[in-house]
Amino acid sequence: MAEVDNEKTVAEQQAGAGPHEAVDAHRSKRAPPPMQPDQRPAIERGAHLLALTTLKNAEIPFVVAGAYALHQYTGIYRDTKDLDIFLRRQDVDRAMEALGSVSFQTSVLDPVWIAKAYASDDYFADLIFSSGNGVAEVDDLWLSRAHAGVIHGLPILVAPPEEIIWSKAFVCERERFDGADVNHIILARGKQMDWKHMMWRFDAHWEVLLAHLTMYRFSYPGQRDHVPDWVWNELLDRAAKQKNEPERKMLCRGMLLARGQYDVDVKHWGYDDARPLEVEGFRAHRREAADRGGR
Repeated sequence: MAEVDNEKTVAEQQAGAGPHEAVDAHRSKRAPPPMQPDQRPAIERGAHLLALTTLKNAEIPFVVAGAYALHQYTGIYRDTKDLDIFLRRQDVDRAMEALGSVSFQTSVLDPVWIAKAYASDDYFADLIFSSGNGVAEVDDLWLSRAHAGVIHGLPILVAPPEEIIWSKAFVCERERFDGADVNHIILARGKQMDWKHMMWRFDAHWEVLLAHLTMYRFSYPGQRDHVPDWVWNELLDRAAKQKNEPERKMLCRGMLLARGQYDVDVKHWGYDDARPLEVEGFRAHRREAADRGGR
């Protein structure tokens, strides 16, 4: 992978990009982490480059996350065959049309959060516009706070680390758990991140952030200061003041984290699925998802 400028961000170029845009001026300059070599075969690189070039030429706003972003922010290489492209919901149809024009096979897999664009059976792009539970909706801040990067010689925008953590924090299935990715991003970028923005993003789901930060502190006892003390203290203070909520006695928020593991609660134990009850983005597209055979 070509060298990237890990510190320059779009927010530095666009005043007023988001609620905490001033953070970029205070980021400490730090050398990027040592990078494992990119080992993708030429055909995979070509498929990904074609998708990215096509979207750029069509002037569709997007950022790259997934394995490429993890590589940029942490130096960890992971060959997952797919390319994670994050874009706003209103831009998905145009993106699918553009990719279809260069022979990608496109379809909406789940209208709550994802479409697919296949160059072949082996190489494809995920067009992601929310998290699977509908919480981490891609909005303008994903774009305005993005970092500059380069993929296979092509300048692109990489999703902000705060938004990547927000999205990954809810992936807690048995077969797919992104907690280690969250930890590695904090380890590599925690001191440069905008923690006020992070707290704002998690909002009512702050307990999920606290859970991940607890695992981070356990994993890296010598780098606990990568998370500001005020963040840790505020979250602990909130937890200390919490009481049972009798009106939510039969609510299962585990469905926001690992639907496959909490199905039993809803199907057999009488708990209510928190996704349609508490998440507007999930509720708004639930019927369409059901029509397509999703859940």
